[in-house]
Amino acid sequence: MDNYWCSSYILLSIVTLCHCQTYPHITEPKLTSVIPINSTALTVNWLFADPSIDRSDLIRIYIVFNEFYYTYYNRTYASTNYTFTSINKTVRSLTKNFELVNAYYYVCFSSNSTIKNISRYLAIVNNCILTRTCLRSNTACPGPSSVIILSTNISSNSFIISFIWPKDLPYSSNSFTAQLTNNNQTGTALSLTQNTRYTIRRYQFTSLKSGTTYTVNTSFTYTILNSTTKTNTTILTVTTSGSSKLFYTGDLSFVSFSVVLFFVFF
Repeated sequence: MDNYWCSSYILLSIVTLCHCQTYPHITEPKLTSVIPINSTALTVNWLFADPSIDRSDLIRIYIVFNEFYYTYYNRTYASTNYTFTSINKTVRSLTKNFELVNAYYYVCFSSNSTIKNISRYLAIVNNCILTRTCLRSNTACPGPSSVIILSTNISSNSFIISFIWPKDLPYSSNSFTAQLTNNNQTGTALSLTQNTRYTIRRYQFTSLKSGTTYTVNTSFTYTILNSTTKTNTTILTVTTSGSSKLFYTGDLSFVSFSVVLFFVFF
């Protein structure tokens, strides 16, 4: 009789348990708007996270107003600071009055949220909005001036792209480009022109085909104070010996006629 050796194998399943420590939620207040209320005053509004989510023990808010009036004057006001506890978050706006009429203000909002005994904090630095107080009559609050990008001098074989930069804008312009996507032709810079309100930079395209639609990729870079350089991009379609139209891609808001409105860059 044959003998059989039977071996039994036991499969051992080894489970590694991972213990993850959880912490209470910590959030930051958010800047929601900066609204001009008359020719010399602004109201800054912010919101706190819902109490069912936020467990911060201490929240500090810092608001800095940078004031600009054309290219002749600028001033930075001392920071306005608030400290809130978990049960005291009643203040959600600040109204500040100024001496100048219809001036620009670059309002920067920072916060620092902490949870005691856990050594955790969340800091948000310089969420900024550019705004402008109302006209002296207070009948209108037009907001910041706009950079205009236009196609002009359209002929059968050429056209010009113009960047019209308002002199009262507190931004510093750094560079401008205009290039055809059809054939990568770069516009030739023409002489800079100025008047009391605008600085105008023009770029000319030549040796083009008549009755042809060209796509122009335009962009410019700008900074304010010591903030990071930002880039705005606009795409225009221009038809030689015809009309032109525009559409926009980028991070800034536009209205018709390629007017660029400046609002918050972070």
